[in-house]
Amino acid sequence: MKIAISLILLVSIFGCSSNSSQRSFASEKEELKLDDNYNWVESLDFDKKTETKYKPEKDEFDLKKSDKDTVLIKESISSLSAPILEENFKESDDPLSKIVSKCYQNKFEEANVLIDQIYAQFKNNTSYWNQVATCYYLKGDYSKAILFYNKSRDLDPKFVPPLNNLGVVYQKQGRFQKALSAYKKANDMNAFSITPAFNLARLYLQFGIVSKAEPIIVGLNKKNENDPNIINGLAHIYLLKNDYERALNNFKLLSKEYLMKPEVAINYALTLKMLNKNDEAISALNGVNEPSGELRSYFQKVESFIKE
Repeated sequence: MKIAISLILLVSIFGCSSNSSQRSFASEKEELKLDDNYNWVESLDFDKKTETKYKPEKDEFDLKKSDKDTVLIKESISSLSAPILEENFKESDDPLSKIVSKCYQNKFEEANVLIDQIYAQFKNNTSYWNQVATCYYLKGDYSKAILFYNKSRDLDPKFVPPLNNLGVVYQKQGRFQKALSAYKKANDMNAFSITPAFNLARLYLQFGIVSKAEPIIVGLNKKNENDPNIINGLAHIYLLKNDYERALNNFKLLSKEYLMKPEVAINYALTLKMLNKNDEAISALNGVNEPSGELRSYFQKVESFIKE
């Protein structure tokens, strides 16, 4: 399964102990008490669990229903709502999809049970450890997330998702140079994977480096014209280039629901303000929940500028 936070950076987990054997989530069997006549031997299960290896051809999410029209969904389910996640994966026969779905719904205890149950079968599966790490990321335990993303990479250095996801964690921690390196390497390893390229462009945009972000976003848009995340990226680029008409034209391609996201609404409203569409700019922020964290200060500044 591919996963990117925010985990597509708009991306998107467990309390447990780890030991030298890396069997962090596996339950320990109770110590056997031997009877003198060894009758207990007959009741033991000697069947060895068949391990499930990683299968690249199955490395995407097969969604029956989605409330998001985005090509990135096949690589990351981070933007899906809890009801849609539940509907898609409640009867899934893919335990890894079910695990990461539970974590995105903040059902960490349920995910923990599943992780424990399939450990013997998936302990050498690179995608398994990628999902375990993502659950830690979603829970906010970045140290363990990094540990298990690296565990995933140890099993298969060519597996792109955990490298991309390391970039997401590093960016979340403010370790931007390491994030940049991870995204670049992940993108170079698989040019067909959309998420690392998208995250790389988003990182450039965070620092206003339009010259590097623009060719990436334009290239992604040519291949995926209807993806709202990519369209929003284009609108952001044109806003930074002071090309407000083109920015607005791209914003108008987005749904009303998408335009209500704080990180989108702020730039949409600012674009309208720069085009002297003051009433529309104020309307664009009406009903938008004030974000928390670093985005809050930007939201307040734009809101103040629009209403002055």
